[in-house]
Amino acid sequence: MPKKFQVKNALPDTHIDSLTAMEWNQVRPASRRVSHAGLMLFCLFMLVSCGGRLKTPVSAPALTAWMGTVDDIRRFPQDLNVYAAIAGFDKELISRAVQADLDARFNQIFFSAWDMRNASMHRNDVAVIFRTARGYRQAGVPWLQAEWDSLKRNAHLRNFPSRREHAITLRKTDLREMPTHEPRFSKATFDPGTDPFDHFQYSELPPGTPLLITHTTLDGRWHFVECPVAGGWVDADDVAFVDDRFKLLYRNGAYTALVRDNVRLPGSLANIGTVLPLSGKNAGGGLRVLFPVKGSEGAARISEVSLVRGEAVVKPLPLTAGNAANVGNVMMGQRYGWGGMFGARDCSALTREIFTPFGIWLPRNSGAQARTGLVISLKELSLPEKEAAVLAHGVPFLSLVGLRGHVALYVGEYKGRPAIFHNIWGVRVVDGKNDNSRLVIGRAVVTSVTPGMELKNLYRTTTFGDRLRTLSTPADARF
Repeated sequence: MPKKFQVKNALPDTHIDSLTAMEWNQVRPASRRVSHAGLMLFCLFMLVSCGGRLKTPVSAPALTAWMGTVDDIRRFPQDLNVYAAIAGFDKELISRAVQADLDARFNQIFFSAWDMRNASMHRNDVAVIFRTARGYRQAGVPWLQAEWDSLKRNAHLRNFPSRREHAITLRKTDLREMPTHEPRFSKATFDPGTDPFDHFQYSELPPGTPLLITHTTLDGRWHFVECPVAGGWVDADDVAFVDDRFKLLYRNGAYTALVRDNVRLPGSLANIGTVLPLSGKNAGGGLRVLFPVKGSEGAARISEVSLVRGEAVVKPLPLTAGNAANVGNVMMGQRYGWGGMFGARDCSALTREIFTPFGIWLPRNSGAQARTGLVISLKELSLPEKEAAVLAHGVPFLSLVGLRGHVALYVGEYKGRPAIFHNIWGVRVVDGKNDNSRLVIGRAVVTSVTPGMELKNLYRTTTFGDRLRTLSTPADARF
């Protein structure tokens, strides 16, 4: 047995440690409040989602020239159903009562921007990025201080915050650190695909995300918004204002979650991670959902959309290894995208969006996810002890393993070793005199906790496993 364990944050109902100040302020008054009408509608359509297994194909896109591979990808099956079968395909991982509580918490956090009346972020927090130009734009062109100053003038932060209006995203949109679509790379980058780290990119927000607009640039093209994911700038064309009537109709107490990518909605394609209000059920087994579209004078109006069977489920979908595997298999092999670059996922987006259909809210970044729920520290253990701890205490398709800057979903034991599903950029290697190079994997894969350990040029023979810090389980598991 592993020799040292530190159990922290054993608060599965509230997860106070994982909440931002904004999230906690919104959740605290009514974390379990659900309307009777919404609950009745939820129960009715829960029957639909319980009718059978969720089935999806496994993605297998071709590799590009800059993508590499390691032995683990060949040795570990790249189909999550293999691991779900070992774990027990139909075994529920948490009780329905616990899941209902978690789902109510999810909904409260999801809509929390509409409960806010004032900005929670201060002007200095928003202004700090504008002070000194750094990094590179497209095609290796350095950012100039004059360009930085121009962005600052347009941001007009002397009046920040200048407004407090509720809004909603109409399509997928980027949440940005600066009010510009131009990137900021840390080094000269001529092909963003081989260096997908735009440091202006916070996240990609799905359509239907509630927002609080707190400021607008002088040219009117960018809004500064707050939402549970983070605060940042969004393109004004991608959002619409909402009034009290819209909020009342849209926040109806019964919700769906997409379980496919590239689902066609009015004016947008949407992916797993998109949550929309439930409107009804179609004769063919699909669901009808409410969706925001832009009406007159920039205000949102509600449209009803019919989804094809299999595109969405009533949230929360029962959390079984099989259902989680089939949601994850949609993402299998997909390319890596920092903060949603290229419309792709990074490591924390993958874990966050796998859990969304099950009504489990995870914070946006990997560090916060690693501190969510019941946390076991692995820092003082040897690599064999870390693997033993994950096998002994991890719950397949529910527990996360975390290291600095990275997080992965534990999917169970395979041939005596822990298997993890993660969207990984690469493994650090030595290339000539450069000891900070990467063997680029650049996609979502299943590996051990030591991917690339066979590489002769591995940096200091250090693997992910040596850097593992936490094993976290975001909900009470039924053992």
